Amino acid sequence: MCIPYTSELNDAPLMRHHYEADDYAKICKAQFDRLYREGASNGRLMCIAFHPYVMGRPHRVKYLAEVLDYVLSHDGVWQATTDEIADYYLANYYDAAVAHAARVNA
Repeated sequence: MCIPYTSELNDAPLMRHHYEADDYAKICKAQFDRLYREGASNGRLMCIAFHPYVMGRPHRVKYLAEVLDYVLSHDGVWQATTDEIADYYLANYYDAAVAHAARVNA
């Protein structure tokens, strides 16, 4: 399964390009704000890629907590694992997707 993944929210390359942890927090919150506005009419997914050896460092972890607190403070946000997303899709959309594919390929 492939969940939309954007390298812009991956902490490792950002830190290698000399961004600071507070920059990472600003980028994450800016992307969330945009997706949250768009999500009012259609669901959106935001993948935050972080690594314990990068954002888990004592001098950076407060910025990760800041991002998570910010995102989760908004109504309607679903914090989910990829497995939970896949399970939801399979339970709610898989049959319709298969039926559509059958019609298109007929």
